[in-house]
Amino acid sequence: MKRLLFILPFLVVSFLFSCKGKQETVEKYNYLLVDKNGKEIPLPKNKIIFINFMAYSCSACMKELPLLKKVLSEKQYRDKVAFIGCVIDADKNDLSDKNFPFYSCNKANFVRFPVPGTPTTYIISPDGKKLIVVYGAFTEENLRKFLDKAIKKYYSLK
Repeated sequence: MKRLLFILPFLVVSFLFSCKGKQETVEKYNYLLVDKNGKEIPLPKNKIIFINFMAYSCSACMKELPLLKKVLSEKQYRDKVAFIGCVIDADKNDLSDKNFPFYSCNKANFVRFPVPGTPTTYIISPDGKKLIVVYGAFTEENLRKFLDKAIKKYYSLK
């Protein structure tokens, strides 16, 4: 028992120092998303960000894409929402459409944005605050509902 009382303060101090080191590492993590090669994905600073985690092999994801492009291109969303596609089964980024860029996803993204299945969508503020999380595919009606809710929530936080 005396040995335990003698060792306990050393264990507590060691634990506190080890936690402090981990906290400093987290603070240096200054980006939200990276592509497969570890390159930071540029995110707009003046729009809500619609991050869609998808797979080319996912039939629901492929059916959802035209709908996402249609709705997010509409006047009421175009200037307020930016799209970022994170593809979990691709090796290369597809940046051919500047309004709908698709990045090959790095597993490091799943720490901040867990993806239990595809499609999974996070609608976040420019500073990274999660406004809405949706697991599964959208219908046109519920996509508009979630976008309107996210926009309202974001502007109420400002």
